Amino acid sequence: MSNVALEMHMPRTGDASVLVARQVVLAPPGPGEARVRIEAAGVAFADIVMRRGFYPGVKAPVTPGYDFVGRIEALGAGVEGWEIGARVAAVTVTGGYADRRNVEAKWLVAAPEGVAAEKLVAASLNGLTAWQMFHRLGGAQAGEFVLVHGAGGGVGAILLDLARVAGVTAIGTASPGKHSFVASKGAIPLDYRSSGIVDQVLALSCGGVVAAFDHIGGKHLKTVSAASLRAGGNALLYGGYDATRDGRLNLGAMLDLALFGGVSSLGLFTRSIGVIGYNVTLWRDSRPALYAQDLAAVFQAVAGGQIDPPIGAVFSLEDAAEAQRTLESRAVTGKVVLKPRT
Repeated sequence: MSNVALEMHMPRTGDASVLVARQVVLAPPGPGEARVRIEAAGVAFADIVMRRGFYPGVKAPVTPGYDFVGRIEALGAGVEGWEIGARVAAVTVTGGYADRRNVEAKWLVAAPEGVAAEKLVAASLNGLTAWQMFHRLGGAQAGEFVLVHGAGGGVGAILLDLARVAGVTAIGTASPGKHSFVASKGAIPLDYRSSGIVDQVLALSCGGVVAAFDHIGGKHLKTVSAASLRAGGNALLYGGYDATRDGRLNLGAMLDLALFGGVSSLGLFTRSIGVIGYNVTLWRDSRPALYAQDLAAVFQAVAGGQIDPPIGAVFSLEDAAEAQRTLESRAVTGKVVLKPRT
């Protein structure tokens, strides 16, 4: 067992070229830690926001990588319930762009055997986000309608699966090139650029959706997501893509995001709708038992075929910069994954 790790490090903010390979000598796992040999790591838009210097609480220098799947190589003092060789996954916010790392064992969740590491990591951060929003916050019941923005993306695709399994009809916005994929998930595709998208959603859903899942924020939250709700529905905000579109800070969109897109308290009351913010890291930290329970449920659904997270592209660990550029291009459907060389 080696204590030398290869990682793609971000010494400063900037474009994707700032990611550099380096070798580091890992200390033995400390109390409460485990060393994990990483099989696959996810590439997330959050990683790109970090690289640009806009992600709250994360500053360079740092090794990005929100989630990973791997096997335990060593255990620190006080770690119980795990054995060497166990297959695990974790959502750790940073550190995943590596071939091995030390991690707090409290964030480890058992990962099933017999499922490709790429598929599991595509269901880790994205699956946990989708599962908790849909099952813990969305409130949709069989026979109802939901609106999923970015339906061709990693979170959006899993939301479509969850809706289908629950007997809920999803209306998914995406570019026309991804409409066949959205339809293959049992959803109704709509062009996100359509000027009459709210009217289309209201017509398709017979008066409004019970939940709208919005990763864009700003005015979009009010003028599209909240406007598409029926009475008693909820708009769930889980990102601020509009504020950091194309890797640049949009001050106007940031202000809109800060103001919840202008959704007023009177409007919430008179329409009996809700606006809910979801932050996967805060949910993990404040509800660690639900984090472990829900991520385990996601993996069970993947192993059973109920969730099939799409893989957009797979890159070697050393090609992390190109992987991020691919994600930024929005040309792929599904998760971009890094695989260390074995």
